[in-house]
Amino acid sequence: MTPEEMEILEQTTFSMVTQALTDYALQASQIFSEEVDQPQDIAEDVTREAIEAMGLPQLHMRLYGKVDVKKAVYVFLPEAYPVALMLDAKAEKPNGNRTATIQMSQTSMRVRMKRGGMTIDEAGKLPFYIERNGRSLYVVTVFAKYIYDTIDNAHILQRIITACLPNGLLQSKYNPDENDTVWRAGRDAPTLGEDFRVRISFADLRAKASWRVREIHVPRLSS
Repeated sequence: MTPEEMEILEQTTFSMVTQALTDYALQASQIFSEEVDQPQDIAEDVTREAIEAMGLPQLHMRLYGKVDVKKAVYVFLPEAYPVALMLDAKAEKPNGNRTATIQMSQTSMRVRMKRGGMTIDEAGKLPFYIERNGRSLYVVTVFAKYIYDTIDNAHILQRIITACLPNGLLQSKYNPDENDTVWRAGRDAPTLGEDFRVRISFADLRAKASWRVREIHVPRLSS
């Protein structure tokens, strides 16, 4: 698959995921306000339920990975492409709406950036595509970030930010070197031996391709 074809496949898959979350936004808001679980747990459940409600055409095979929802699906362009959809959910207060924290096991891109005056070039641990049962499934990674506030012990969902992280096949477009990057320093502490993490900048990613970051309006609940 060429980088141009991969971009089209990602855009189409991302559109499907974003539509599923848009269709489920009212239910998500209700669940956030009524549940007593931790917001992160609610975000994971809501994301899984939204995808299941849409009923994407699935391949019956099991995927592995450190994300909340892992599904083997078909995406039609118009021919059917097998896709390994990696969808991770995050829940944060309003001041966390500019970036999303990424583990290296969640990206197939190399992370090229400067951190603390040093040049970083770290390989992602996710492959460009996954081989299952003699078939190649192209990896598409999406993050859904639920921005919420807490009022009178109720979690009020304000909006949902979705972002499609580029496949490593698109490295030269989105992060060719440490000076042209979409990454920000992560919240790991190297001195404590914590695993290397980074944050994807929504603004920088949107500047590369506006479709890669979407904000979903959440309907207000009736009182």
